[in-house]
Amino acid sequence: MYHHSPRRSLLISGVIIAVMVAAGLFLFRDVPMLRFIMGLFSLGLLINLRRECSVRIWVNWPYIVYEYHSIFRHFREYIEPWRISGLNPDIVSMWRGNISERLVMEVGDRELVVSPFYSGYDPGENLIVETLRSLPGSRQQAEEKLAEEHRIDHPEEHPEEEPEVVEVWGFLEMGIQCPRCEGPVAVNGPYTALVCPHCSAGIDMQPSIWADLLEDVPQEIAEDCEEGYGGKSTIWGTYNTELFYGRMKPYCEECKRDYDLENDPVKDGRITCPDCGSTRSLQVPPEWWKSIFSDASMIIGAGESSDESNLEGDPLKGPVVFTCTKCGAAVKLDGSSRDLKCEHCDGEIHIPDDLWLRFHPAVKKKRWFVGYRWVPDTEEDDE
Repeated sequence: MYHHSPRRSLLISGVIIAVMVAAGLFLFRDVPMLRFIMGLFSLGLLINLRRECSVRIWVNWPYIVYEYHSIFRHFREYIEPWRISGLNPDIVSMWRGNISERLVMEVGDRELVVSPFYSGYDPGENLIVETLRSLPGSRQQAEEKLAEEHRIDHPEEHPEEEPEVVEVWGFLEMGIQCPRCEGPVAVNGPYTALVCPHCSAGIDMQPSIWADLLEDVPQEIAEDCEEGYGGKSTIWGTYNTELFYGRMKPYCEECKRDYDLENDPVKDGRITCPDCGSTRSLQVPPEWWKSIFSDASMIIGAGESSDESNLEGDPLKGPVVFTCTKCGAAVKLDGSSRDLKCEHCDGEIHIPDDLWLRFHPAVKKKRWFVGYRWVPDTEEDDE
């Protein structure tokens, strides 16, 4: 990763010292003062040579290996990267405004030489800094990374665990706005087609529309909602939708008792509350529904539009006298058809919304329950 080599400096300093020693011994044998001066000069070179060193730094995971060579010392040290606090210049000497610095690596309360002569920029400095940033910042992180590498290198020792499957019950209360008359339409089950109670327009609810409306709902119910809690959402899209959803076990609508799905009686697609005797629909969800609620196994409380207790008022019984808007004659209406002809003038008669809703009260928006299996996303949890 990093290597500082002082070969040229060592060679030059060694040659100068050798020349000085030879000159002192042979050329100035009879001049003690010159020999003394040359000795001092050689001593200065030796002291300067003491700073010269060869430094190598590399990664031997999970350690930083520091190797130091000089004329006087040689050692190798394995350093835990989280003990390194940084790289900093260190002043060695100052003389008449000239500063001599070295680059050191701070490890705890010690300083290890990286470059003995530092001029303000070392091309390997950034490499060391970037490498330190990529290494674990604590012993725990190092142990976790080592364990992960061991799992990758030796998968036979770490068989994959089966993901935990959670059985979830969620509820839905849902209503959309009719695209034709903008009236409210209750959605009380996984229907693929609806009829607006106000204008009798057909409303397409194909599976792709359901998938868009409930895209994140199964995950939010399973992972974000506590038992007995939920949230509301307004969705603007193919149909303007009001949605209330949450996590809750199915219960009896009359006495609020939770159903015991293993022991409560089920007959003809309805589950009976043993406490109050009321029943609710119980059905296996269609296959396309399982692509929205993964592994959905049961739906309770859906598809009860024919139940008069689920209507906004009692249906109007018997014929009703209505005045023809064209000839003024009395016409008897039974609510079997919204558009008919006057028996007196053969004019067209269209039953208005308020009267039509008395013959055919709108379905109330009700809570229905979905049971499904959810596999938590363990990768996101690990992150």
